[in-house]
Amino acid sequence: MVEVELRSVSKRFGDVVALDSVSLRVPEGAITAVLGPSGCGKTTMLRVVAGLERPGSGRVLFDGVDVTEVPPRERNVGMVFQDLALFPH
Repeated sequence: MVEVELRSVSKRFGDVVALDSVSLRVPEGAITAVLGPSGCGKTTMLRVVAGLERPGSGRVLFDGVDVTEVPPRERNVGMVFQDLALFPH
């Protein structure tokens, strides 16, 4: 496991602000739940961590190493969603 840190991460989809300068640190080995109402940016944040979305601004770090520009296949991150429709196919 690694420490995951978001530093001032923002993401927009047109006029919609999905993430507005989110900063978060999840220590190595921590079990963390992301809770919030529909449309608040939970999935977008997880997609940014996994590398499936690029942030408009800010940085994603794993163990202090900036992985913001690292492609998903090289991040060694797994995700499970409640709805398979979240992955485009």
